[in-house]
Amino acid sequence: MRVVSLFVHALQWLAVAASPTLLGIFIGAMLSLQSGQLNSLSIAAWGVVGFIIGGFWAERIRQGIGLSQFFGRLAGARDIPNNRR
Repeated sequence: MRVVSLFVHALQWLAVAASPTLLGIFIGAMLSLQSGQLNSLSIAAWGVVGFIIGGFWAERIRQGIGLSQFFGRLAGARDIPNNRR
């Protein structure tokens, strides 16, 4: 059971770190396209910067409220308020 728990926590950590990574890849692609040529080294470098920022963010969440509680709050948030008349 401990192995499953570690696997789930690792997936949650990667899920938090993935959003800044994807943002970094997007920024690298936009800067690369703006220069006129698609440079894969620039895209990879921005992706690494995004992953480092995402790693720090994931660790801050893990040490603060915990990854499970963080995702629980995201899943439990109401997007549409109840209309009571």
